[in-house]
Amino acid sequence: MPANLPPEYIEAEERYRNASGKDEKLEALKEMLALLPNHKGTDKIEADIRKRISNLKKSSKKKKGPTRAKTPDQIEPQGAGQVVITGFPNSGKSALVDVTTNASPKVADFPFATQGPTIGMMEYEDIQIQLIDTPPISDEYVETWVYNLIRKANLILVTIDGSTGDPIAEFTRTKDHLLEEGIHLFHPEANFQRDAIGRTNRKGEIILTKSDELEEEKMPEKLEKDSGLPTMAVSILDEESLTRFSRAVFRGLQKIRIYTKKPGEEPDLEEPYLLDKDSTVLEGVRSIHRDMVENLDYIRIWGSGRFDGQEVAQDHQLEDGDIIEIHQN
Repeated sequence: MPANLPPEYIEAEERYRNASGKDEKLEALKEMLALLPNHKGTDKIEADIRKRISNLKKSSKKKKGPTRAKTPDQIEPQGAGQVVITGFPNSGKSALVDVTTNASPKVADFPFATQGPTIGMMEYEDIQIQLIDTPPISDEYVETWVYNLIRKANLILVTIDGSTGDPIAEFTRTKDHLLEEGIHLFHPEANFQRDAIGRTNRKGEIILTKSDELEEEKMPEKLEKDSGLPTMAVSILDEESLTRFSRAVFRGLQKIRIYTKKPGEEPDLEEPYLLDKDSTVLEGVRSIHRDMVENLDYIRIWGSGRFDGQEVAQDHQLEDGDIIEIHQN
């Protein structure tokens, strides 16, 4: 091992060796990569770290059966965000989770087939998003943990059966049930006032399922206007609509992806960093490694700048897909 590796790198390597889970190992490897000095003597080390990261990512994506939480409303968020799907019986939510994730929820023509939370990971381009299928909302008794899980999620998807005679009425019923539990849904891009005591505000979207059976072509637009929430029509038989679905979910999370580039090298497009929408360049640098901020000289950017490689101010707002090149003193 080269003698000029910084102490912080050695500490990160020690954390990697002592890590018990894949997530811990992956986090330690990313930190090692960020702290590794950039010179010929570390080329083999860098290649080895990148290979380990790639292997861990591949093993995490292997298809597994449905995952059950030990406690229904205590599910550790993973990926770009935790998204809970809710709706009335036979609204198509379980079928949607089945075709878009690595999970296999129980899908049936009869109501209440889903008895507990089923957790799956949905791929969107180069990231994964956690989708959770829950037992349906109904006029009968609903387990308390279902609403607790909804309160903790980053985004709520309300599934409405597109084959029903009145999708707007079905959404109103769903919304009323959530409001009775103190859960208010708002447009992901809207600003809301935290003025309602005891109320939980959550970003929400409407998914109009079974779009191939829609009686009215303009129903998504009507439902969106009536609800004030983004609405899209989806059919599990239409691959294009499923692609739009994953894009809409990522957009609803209000996240962006950024990538890194070392001076004089090609950008690393394998592992994006996830940030909140409207994050600044300085916040991007801090997400890569907080210690980099202390010795920061300047940043060049590819993507949202006026031209590729532009040197930008620290308060420059990043956009999805930006590549940043960090220069330190």
